[in-house]
Amino acid sequence: MKNHDEFTLARHGALLVLCGLDISGGSVAEALRDYPSSLADEETLEGKSAEVRKSWPQIQERVLGVHEQLDALNDEIRSVSPRWKIERMAPVDRSILRLGIWDILFNQCLPLAVINDCVELAKSYGEKGTPAFVNGLLDQVCQNHGIAIK
Repeated sequence: MKNHDEFTLARHGALLVLCGLDISGGSVAEALRDYPSSLADEETLEGKSAEVRKSWPQIQERVLGVHEQLDALNDEIRSVSPRWKIERMAPVDRSILRLGIWDILFNQCLPLAVINDCVELAKSYGEKGTPAFVNGLLDQVCQNHGIAIK
């Protein structure tokens, strides 16, 4: 069984790739090709680059999964955030939400663990209100799909 820390690191690594893609509009193939070389940046990864390298298959899985389901993920975000348009969200907020929704709906990870990790990512990378925003929207996605948060 995988350690929860491995999933947390995989989400962290995937977020960095996804956010970069959202900002740059580059190709997924290029981002996945270039990301491993950026793992030398210890500051970004809080000194955990070696551990993140071990999570590389999970990072790739998440990035590719989010990319493949991007339209469905954006539709989910729109359904739970009718007043705050996805186009107006910060790239990091969109990326955290896409990652969290993909992990819950498509990767069938434990919702509570996913939400907690996404809230922690929001605390690290988002604005002051981002953690509550992410928590509320991911909770609503679970409710909309009849998924118990445990």
